[in-house]
Amino acid sequence: MSATAQGTTLSRERVAAAALAFLDSHGLDGFSMRRLARELDVGTMTLYHYFPSRRDLLDAVVEIAFTEDDPPPLEGSWRDRLRSLSRAGRAALSRHPGVAEIRARQPILQPDALRFSEHALEALEAAGFERDEAVRAFRLLFTYTLGFAILSPEAAEAEARASARAALASLPPHYYPRLSEAVDEAAEAMAGEVVFDYGLERILDGLEARLAAAT
Repeated sequence: MSATAQGTTLSRERVAAAALAFLDSHGLDGFSMRRLARELDVGTMTLYHYFPSRRDLLDAVVEIAFTEDDPPPLEGSWRDRLRSLSRAGRAALSRHPGVAEIRARQPILQPDALRFSEHALEALEAAGFERDEAVRAFRLLFTYTLGFAILSPEAAEAEARASARAALASLPPHYYPRLSEAVDEAAEAMAGEVVFDYGLERILDGLEARLAAAT
C-alpha cells in the first residue's frame, strides 16, 4: 500500500524527516534514495520530485537536525556564550550521528546550520579577537565538537567504556604499566559530558590566554 493510499501525503518535510530517522538508524553508508523510498513505500522517482538530488535531501536533513531545538541562551561572557553553543552543537550531533557523518564528508553550509558559526564569531569578536583569528578559533571549537560527537557518541557511551575497560584490563602490566593502572580513568574518558566539558574548557583557557598575551 502506498503512502498516499494509507492516507499520508508526502511533503519535503516528511521526506527529510524520514531520511533523518533512516540515517540515525542505518548510517550514511547505508543510505540511498532507493532504500528510503522503500521505507516510505513509494517509488524512487517520487522522492526526486521533492529533492532533485541526494545532496539536496542531505542538506534538508541537516537543516532539520539543527532546528529541532531552540537556540541556546547567548548570555554572559564570551566564554559562557561559546560554552553554550558548543554544548548545543554536540547535543545535536550526538542525537543524530548520521548528521555528524555527513559533516565529516562534506561542508555543512545551510543557513540554519550556519547560525552556530555566526553566533560563535560574534562572541569571539566581542571578546577582542581580530576577524581572521576569530574564524580560526571558531574552526578549532567546531572541529573539537564534531570530532567528539563522532568519536564519543552518547548512544554508545556505556559500550565504549565497557570495551575500553575490557581491552585495557587484558594488557600485560609489564609492557603497559601506566595503562594497566589507569583502566578506570581511561574508560571514563571515552565519552560523556564531563569529558567533553574538560576539553572545551582547556580550549577556552587557551583562547583566553591568547587574548591576555595580545594586550
